[in-house]
Amino acid sequence: MTNPAIDPLAIIELTNLKASGKLEHLARHPQLGMKPEWIGELSRDKYRYVRTALTENPAIASSPEVAQTLAADKYWFVRSNLAKNPALATSPDIIQALSTDKDWSVRQALAKNPTIANYPEIIKQLATDKDPRVRYALAENPAIPTRTARTNSWQATQPVTQTTTI
Repeated sequence: MTNPAIDPLAIIELTNLKASGKLEHLARHPQLGMKPEWIGELSRDKYRYVRTALTENPAIASSPEVAQTLAADKYWFVRSNLAKNPALATSPDIIQALSTDKDWSVRQALAKNPTIANYPEIIKQLATDKDPRVRYALAENPAIPTRTARTNSWQATQPVTQTTTI
């Protein structure tokens, strides 16, 4: 049972890299996009460190399925690292999913990403996030109009009566 669409030499090469423990380096490599079958394979790797390394690669923008897989990863730091990737600018569905992630650190990482400047609805949503760390990260994002981010973040903090240390 072999898939004729997959190059057998690529499988051998990928297997050798797995055996040598160098998949994290491969996952970060800028030319990974030249081998799209590897991107999909790495996004399903059993080691979360490999998947985390893959989230840093701009090549994932060329594969929405891979970005979707990583955005749904069970480990928050994989999703958080994905939210930092500027290549997400072309993936509004992924940005939307990350902006409503259950973990505040994922939303905070997205709030720091300069590419969200192209998504005013996401900015509004993050500016009124229930977690002050998310609102603070948005207010500090240089790509976001300062007045918008700070005004919305300030308004969102008004009902809060406890002090929160960041």
